[in-house]
Amino acid sequence: MCRFVQFTVCERKPTADLMNTLVRYLIFIVIAVPAVFAQEAQQPDPCGFPDTTSMEFKLAALGNWGYGYDTLKYDLSQWKMSPFAVVDSVGATVQNRAMYVITIQDTSADPLNKRQRVWMHARTHPGEVQGTWVVNEMIKMLLSNTELAKTLRQRYVFNIMPMYNPDGVEIGNARENANMIDIESNWNNVSPQKEVLVLRSQFQKYTSKPNPMKIMLNIHSAYDCTRYFVYHMPAGTTPTFAALERRFIDDVRMNFPNAIKPYNYFVSWTSVPATQYPESWCWSNFKDKIMALTYEDGNCASAEKFDSTANAILKGIDLFLQDTTAVTSVSLASNLPERYLLEQNYPNPFNPTTTIAYELPNAGIVSLKVYDVLGREAAILAEGEQSSGRHTAQFNGASFSSGIYFYQLRFGGRIETKSMQFIK
Repeated sequence: MCRFVQFTVCERKPTADLMNTLVRYLIFIVIAVPAVFAQEAQQPDPCGFPDTTSMEFKLAALGNWGYGYDTLKYDLSQWKMSPFAVVDSVGATVQNRAMYVITIQDTSADPLNKRQRVWMHARTHPGEVQGTWVVNEMIKMLLSNTELAKTLRQRYVFNIMPMYNPDGVEIGNARENANMIDIESNWNNVSPQKEVLVLRSQFQKYTSKPNPMKIMLNIHSAYDCTRYFVYHMPAGTTPTFAALERRFIDDVRMNFPNAIKPYNYFVSWTSVPATQYPESWCWSNFKDKIMALTYEDGNCASAEKFDSTANAILKGIDLFLQDTTAVTSVSLASNLPERYLLEQNYPNPFNPTTTIAYELPNAGIVSLKVYDVLGREAAILAEGEQSSGRHTAQFNGASFSSGIYFYQLRFGGRIETKSMQFIK
């Protein structure tokens, strides 16, 4: 009779083929599987990171960077005295601080729900107080008696959360909440932080309204002291939605052109959409129905003109939402006649190739040429009849010297020129 131990496979030595299979499987687990999540890990951080060890940072944190939770509550008490404002506590943080939303709109009835809805939130990262200054300026403008404020209140409902992370503000954390979690990138966690759950509940509430959320602005400030929007590439969204992003950013920039950078200053979602951000939730659930963007103001002592930034954003929102070709049907956006626009090349500086995009309001004869600094023609990128809509052309500088070049678009009697830099 055979013993059990001689019969069972437990005492068999693994074959070479089995060992090779196990090795390949382990390699897949160690290397291949993390690569699936690499896109999220490699997403660039638009805000940057402060030196939390410096005395300057520590002193600023002790003073809530000049704007703490008690100051917010005082401001809310003043704002809610306006007939156009309603202040609500919509949830609580980890340390049980109330999270507030101020709703601003005209007092007249809106039975047909024609007012379009705009959402904003700020102070996700406590150290980015400049975002608070911008949002506070927008609130003050919306509650004022100017003609712009009257128009905006009649056309829109503004839902604004001025301080998304009050625990972090009071504790003195640069980026984290009371659990030392960055709630900006906590949206795909299986157990999100309380603040994330509160904000998500607001998104769910306002996207289910008869007049659902059309714009979601995530207000931050960047430590490189630069103003810009975070643009999501077509590969991470869709070409039509990316075109609408550009239009929205251009609509804002035209009101503060020398301060806010062009749309392609900071790009993200270069191959796939990220899943960890508030914009990710909007894109995952509503795709192009919500213009969801992060705005970065300048985070530095010299950052000023927050009222100018606020004015530009509010006017840009109005221009974008009143342009029916921009919001009626995103699926048709690439086929609709566009305004005349020559965009900044991307990337810039470049080596050796760069892409130049432009929009034509109607069909016609087009000329797009590149010139050197002496005015000599360097390349012809487009020449002849073209249809209306958006077009792109590529310039390859491999055979040219490093330096500044100019590209010029001629169409319908109009001439527009922009510069670009080639660095070998």
